[in-house]
Amino acid sequence: MVEISHLTYFYPGSEAPALRDLSLHLAAGGMHLVAGRSGSGKSTLLRALNGLVPRFYGGRFGGRVVVNGLDTRQAEPVEMAGQVGFVFQEPENHFITRNVADEIAFGMEVAGLSGETIRTRVAEIIERLELGPLVERPLDRLSGGEQQKVAVAAALGRQPPVLLMDEPTSQLDSQSAEAVLEWVVELRRELGLTALIAEHRLGRLVRHVDGIIYLSDHEADVLSGPAGEVIPVMPYGPPLVEAARALGLPPSLDPRAAEELLVQLELRAGQLTMPRAAPSGPPRLAAEGLSFAFNGIPALEGVSLEVRPGEVVAVLGRNGSGKTTLLRCLMGLLSLQAGGVWLEGNEVTRRPVSDRARAVAYVPQWPSGLLFADSVREELTLTLRNHGLEASPPIDPDVLLSDLGLSEVADRYPRDLSAGERQRAAVAAVMVTRPGVVLLDEPTLGIDPLAQARFGQLVDAWRSQGMAVVLATHDVEFAAAHADTALVLDRGRTVASGPAAETLFSQPSLRTSLQKLTGRLHPASVAELACLAERRFPAGQRDV
Repeated sequence: MVEISHLTYFYPGSEAPALRDLSLHLAAGGMHLVAGRSGSGKSTLLRALNGLVPRFYGGRFGGRVVVNGLDTRQAEPVEMAGQVGFVFQEPENHFITRNVADEIAFGMEVAGLSGETIRTRVAEIIERLELGPLVERPLDRLSGGEQQKVAVAAALGRQPPVLLMDEPTSQLDSQSAEAVLEWVVELRRELGLTALIAEHRLGRLVRHVDGIIYLSDHEADVLSGPAGEVIPVMPYGPPLVEAARALGLPPSLDPRAAEELLVQLELRAGQLTMPRAAPSGPPRLAAEGLSFAFNGIPALEGVSLEVRPGEVVAVLGRNGSGKTTLLRCLMGLLSLQAGGVWLEGNEVTRRPVSDRARAVAYVPQWPSGLLFADSVREELTLTLRNHGLEASPPIDPDVLLSDLGLSEVADRYPRDLSAGERQRAAVAAVMVTRPGVVLLDEPTLGIDPLAQARFGQLVDAWRSQGMAVVLATHDVEFAAAHADTALVLDRGRTVASGPAAETLFSQPSLRTSLQKLTGRLHPASVAELACLAERRFPAGQRDV
């Protein structure tokens, strides 16, 4: 079904190959996870499999790629489209139509399916992915996660022989992600679908896939094989694998390994320390009774929030629950229908965004719109110049780029970077002024687990420096590890709030992997186990 022979590819103007001498053979009907660090070539591999590389992107291409009998360099785009469905990493930039139903139907119409077949299939898809409330809404009025669900629906609607998905569940809540994966598994079973899925969140995928393709950065070597063989030798793994590593147990996907982990957790339960208490005192940013509606449809209803200096607040909830709307209201990008916002005790509800931007930094879900300069380094310089801080930066730009793992790409054009690298570049661009309040929308989107851990350390450093951080996320593992408090939204309303671990545990769909395994509140994150291991094995005595 998929045959890759000695594939080497350079993007235009790049001196380093995105893929180097890659060879793979994948049989029909297989389901494979493509893993690797941000920038390791995962998206490039998928683009090569549907002919976008090099036909659309240009650059230098060597080797041969054959998909379902079609040589991707020789086949016409319409031929490839008939064989390969593609779910892009940033779906909003790739929609063809303006509303949900039309977008789902478009590919089927191009494929020549009958009107009756299209109507039946669209209805089935809408029911399966719970898209009913969105059917008549414009695509640009959907949340990032809702857009992602529509993109998946549109790609799968044609039921192509080969499906390529680039971070398809990164913005989806756990229920929606499971619905998408179950659908792919069902199509694979019924139609022989061949699927390649690039993802960083391994836990929800490893039990579904036949194998893993791990692309190592800066190396020609590729690890490929069954998940149980590849995961233990990768530099990162699903949360329970990382929990085992933190306690000195062998990393494994074997169910018996989970049983041993549970035994060890029970033995060491008394050694766990309770997480730090959230800061007290007056809030730096406060919101009370926020309400907002899109075209008469409520998106927020009476939501209140407080975040103090040195506090990290995680905002969670299903797709369309109002997380992004809340952040945009806090930033002043949307005009409230009711409620107010206070900054350092002063009401700023009616003040322009430019006033808030002096003290509040905001990184949206898809950060490309924030990146304008010719290099990542220049993005930071531009921000400092706009704030009159170029001569005396509050944070050394080179240190910040290093902390975010961006030193090697500091002089590259931001829009040529991977999604995870662009995300971190946008964070660097707003954080270089050391703002008092930081609003982050899905900050771990497209970032590999090692980079997530590094970013988490940076969030912890911001906390210790007295910053107030609000992050909207579906990543419960990250929230448990780094947030002090949590706020859960459902259909624009607050349904739970309080200390992060307790709030996550109170919502079964938001429990972390360790909470699900043990049925207990703590440990909630691998970070808690890492602290335990450090106490038991002081620096210099651990066998890493």
